[in-house]
Amino acid sequence: MSALPYLLPWILLLLGIGLAAAVKLLPLKSIAGIAVNVTLLLIMLGVAIYANVIRSQQVDLLAEKDNDLAEMEQWKYSHLDKLTLILAQLRPPKEEELALMQQLISFGWVSGNPNILRAQQAHQARERLLESHTVESRMLIKGIPLTVDSHIVELALKEIGFIVLPYREDEQPEADANILYFGRDMTLPEIKLAALTLMQAGVDLKAIKPFPKATQGNLRAIKIEWNKYYEGRKSLAVEEVETAKGFN
Repeated sequence: MSALPYLLPWILLLLGIGLAAAVKLLPLKSIAGIAVNVTLLLIMLGVAIYANVIRSQQVDLLAEKDNDLAEMEQWKYSHLDKLTLILAQLRPPKEEELALMQQLISFGWVSGNPNILRAQQAHQARERLLESHTVESRMLIKGIPLTVDSHIVELALKEIGFIVLPYREDEQPEADANILYFGRDMTLPEIKLAALTLMQAGVDLKAIKPFPKATQGNLRAIKIEWNKYYEGRKSLAVEEVETAKGFN
């Protein structure tokens, strides 16, 4: 059966030769001539229709295989990003980082500090949202500030489906961030996950807003910025972000 599609052109060729021979050898107006010619024409028509059906099935099968391959590639890269993130998070602290932690403790910092608690709460909320999150299509994000470990934050954003755009050579990286702009085609869970990923890294978000102007390039994108007009606002609470019905 698998070889049949390759034989169909030859079958049609033989039928065509048979039809040509019948036309030449048999009188067209005789009963025998009409019967043979009509029979051969019907057979050729049937074979042609069958060939189109087979071709259509092959096209559908190839499309299905391509789709399966794309899903496998997406699965591979998503799990690779997740594994890379886990390895980065397991990196032992550097000596200067341990020294900084000891110094902060000596200053009187405790684990119940609101900034530390907010980062922990953001991580827990992010994990809850991830349980029901599937990456439908890739999104763009830009503006990771210098106040975070860009490598870990970039991996965490890739885990949820973002492509992190680098700064151009003529662009100054954001020293800090307090607002997140999102495109109109972004879903609510995607916006929340992006915000919580930044908040768990210690970014003090004051606002989450849609882009002032929708363009073809920002429909499925997020921009992280610092805006002096929002600096005086109250920080967004983790619960406020997690339970929001929308952002405007």
